Amino acid sequence: MTPYNSIAIAGMSKNAGKTTTLNHMIQGFAAQGHMPLGLTSIGLDGEETDQVTATPKPRIHVPLGTIIATAEQLLSRREHGINDISREILAVIDDITTPLGRVVVAQALSAGNVMLAGPSMASQIPALMQILRDWGATKIIIDGAVGRKSLAIPQAAQAVVLATGASLSKSMETVISETQHIAAIFNTPTIGCDALCRPLPDEYIHIPGAITDKKLSNHHGKHILADDPTKILITPKFLAMLRKSGGTLSVKTPINLVAITINPTSPYGPTFDPDHFLTKMQAAVSVPVYNLVGATCGRKEPLC
Repeated sequence: MTPYNSIAIAGMSKNAGKTTTLNHMIQGFAAQGHMPLGLTSIGLDGEETDQVTATPKPRIHVPLGTIIATAEQLLSRREHGINDISREILAVIDDITTPLGRVVVAQALSAGNVMLAGPSMASQIPALMQILRDWGATKIIIDGAVGRKSLAIPQAAQAVVLATGASLSKSMETVISETQHIAAIFNTPTIGCDALCRPLPDEYIHIPGAITDKKLSNHHGKHILADDPTKILITPKFLAMLRKSGGTLSVKTPINLVAITINPTSPYGPTFDPDHFLTKMQAAVSVPVYNLVGATCGRKEPLC
């Protein structure tokens, strides 16, 4: 992760380990001296309790000097230690709002826990990232979306980490196959062309907007060009059918998936065997896979 100045974290489901991944990366970057860090999110994260399972959630813990962009109503919340940093307000962003008020940029004057609630629209993230850089952030981590909405992660990030785990399904095979599918979508290859993709090679068909199973059903054996991976909403069945027919998928703008983290535990059902889960996931995808449950992040940790 060291070469990248901006990283987004996406989750396959709730309780997949997204916050654990975030804390791991914060700890690692701080240990390496990449300070101040910049943190924000798409939507709300950092609740004390998961709203679905009523189970305690990991806190987002930041070191002294971290610069956060979050909703103004959250900065005053201090119950149960979920937001207990001392902070200095650096800026109030009037034109970037959330359901919990305007986005406020603040710097941590002490180590502690924070709640993050950034803009709900991914299109506002690039401007917010630039504001964090202007205030001195050397690396920026974006706490992204969960579930199918993970495809809405900002493309402005130089790298993406995908968190997955046993909370997605009671079946390990299902978790692996669904994660493998999203990883394949994220890593759809690019095709060289200008912003409007002109000239487009004759063998390619550009489908603007969302690409669904229904849209794809009439294009078997074709080379399909999507705007970016966030627009590819097809199921594994239709992706396999396209490839079997000799067709391909490409994108104009890529997403750089660089790692997957796994959580073998789940509040919904059985726990997977950690070693077996890790081995199977590593065999299924082409990017590095890490089990961060119980792990620490230091100067030599590969994910950091």
